[in-house]
Formats: sequence, structure tokens, C-alpha cells
Amino acid sequence: MDETTILYFIAVVFSILVIYWISIAVSLTYRRNRTARLEKIEITFADIVSRYLYEDPKKPLTLTEITRTLRNVGIKEKNKNNIQFLIRLMIRTQRTIVGSNFYKLQRLYTQIPPYGVSVKKISSWNWYRQARGIRELYEMNQSQYFDEIFKYRNDKNIYVRREAQIALVVFLGWESLRFLPYLKRNMTLWQQIKIVEKLYDLYPKPELKWLHRAYKTDRLFGIKLLMRIIRKYELHAETGYIVDNLNHEDYEVRETAIYCIKTFAVSSSTMEYIKNLYDDIPDATQQGQLLDYIYQNSEIDLDFYMRQLYGTNDDLKLSIAEILWNNGYKEKVQEFYYEQYPNSVLNVG
Repeated sequence: MDETTILYFIAVVFSILVIYWISIAVSLTYRRNRTARLEKIEITFADIVSRYLYEDPKKPLTLTEITRTLRNVGIKEKNKNNIQFLIRLMIRTQRTIVGSNFYKLQRLYTQIPPYGVSVKKISSWNWYRQARGIRELYEMNQSQYFDEIFKYRNDKNIYVRREAQIALVVFLGWESLRFLPYLKRNMTLWQQIKIVEKLYDLYPKPELKWLHRAYKTDRLFGIKLLMRIIRKYELHAETGYIVDNLNHEDYEVRETAIYCIKTFAVSSSTMEYIKNLYDDIPDATQQGQLLDYIYQNSEIDLDFYMRQLYGTNDDLKLSIAEILWNNGYKEKVQEFYYEQYPNSVLNVG
């Protein structure tokens, strides 16, 4: 390798290093300026919210002033990143405000930018953007877009329809249950839990007329959702709906019913009804779960336990024998086990 080649190689390496350090400097400068810009937007938005919620009658905050102030800190239609940052601020702020200020803030959000960015996402071909747009709208409580969101309640994409159905709960509360019988696609367990939690957080006072109307649904996910709502709100007067599904033909519905009924202590007449349903449950594991509930929530019913002791499932027999043995009926258990052996065997012993 001659001297010219070496000098050329050194020049190339040096050039690469210079470009590298320049790019680092540019990146650091951009990040510093970007952080300062975002902090300015956040401070400005916090000031707007504060002045709007605690308005000075002598100096009311106008929509024109709000729009101009936001534009001055970079909230413009062409600045997509700034607008998305503002949306995140709006959502974060909405989550921390309660009471009358919550609704005042909701009115503010209907008037200020961000230029319909979230609602435009709904019409995107990308399911992620659609779901994100719907979530942003209901997190900001933008109920004026209800009609646009409503169309996606049965969307083929699970994430889009999940967000749309949660939006119905946010906007309509208990009234959203009237659409439950008309939902066509399955609702996952996570979605059911999310809907119940959102309903409870935003609408803690039950409106039973909507719950009763929803009882006509024959959708399995709908039945499970309603039972979870009854459990979450501890609606003791509605436990009959749960009890009636203890012997449902679907395994998961029965599982949900057993899970939900464990929250409640029922009357003696209802417990008798549950005991009558016990034999109709086709799964031994679920029978065992219900047996535990019956034992924990009622007095010892000797006739009931003796009928089950002479049943067909050995595991259940063992559990029932243990219950009887621990509650003063040892002789009944001994008598049962003696009957399991032929007389000739006993005589030999």
C-alpha cells in the first residue's frame, strides 16, 4: 500500500468521523429544541385549562384566544407531531379531572384543535390507526363523534370493534347495554372486564332498566358480561340471573356464573334452588366448585349431601364424605363405606 492510498484512507475515515460527530451534534440540538418546544406546549396547555376551569369573570378566556395561543406554540395543522402530543396531554388531563370540572373540560375539548386528527384516523385503512383514533375520542369524551364510532361496533377487526364498544359505554353509560343483543361478533374476556371497569368508573350508579332490557340477549358473551356487571356492582336483587345460568349448556357461561355467584350470600330458598340445579351440571369440576359454595354459605343439609354421596363421581364422593365427617356425621360416612364391600369380605375381616 503506497503513501497516496494511505492518505486517501485516512481522509475517508476522517470524513466519516466528521459526519458522525456532526450528526450527533444535530441530533442533540434537535432533541434539546424539541424538548423545549414540548415543555412550552405543556405549560401553555396547563395554563389554558386552569384559566378555563377557574375563569376570571373580568377576563374570560375566549375560543379565539385559546386557538391563537396554541398556534403560537406550534399547534398547527401541518405540525402532526405537535398535535399528537397535544392529544396525549388532553387525554392525560381528562383522566385526572372529576366532578363538574370534568364536564367543563369536555366542553373545552369540543372547541379547540387538534383539527379533527383523531376522527380522521377512524377512516384510515389501517386497523391500528382506526382503533387508536376511536380510543383518543372516547378518552377525550368527544361524544359529538358518536355516530362515526357507532358504525364500527361490529367491525371485523377485534381491536377496532373493541374500542368502538368501549366508546359506547363511555358515551352512553348503562344505556349502551341496549345494543348488547345486537352485537354479532364475540367479545373476549379482557374486553368484558374492560367494559365492566369502565362502566363502574364512569357510571357508578346502576340504571337497572337497561340491565333488564339486556337480559333478552342470547349471545353467550353478552350473558357473561351481564353476570360480571351484577357481580361488580354487587346487585343482590339481580342474583337470580346468575343462578339461572349455573346449569347453562355452555361450559364458559357456567364457569362465569359459578365465579360470580361466589360474591353473594343468597336466601335459603335460593340456596335450595341452587341445590336442585347441582345435578344438572355436567362437569364434575364445576360441580365441585359449586359444592364448595353451597358448603360455605348454608347449613349442613344431610339429605342433600347423602344423595350426592351415593352419586357416580368418586372425587366428589370424597369431598362430600369429608364434609360429613368434619360436621358430626362420621357414622353416615362409615355406613356408606361398609356398603361398598360384599358381606363375605366383611365376614372374613
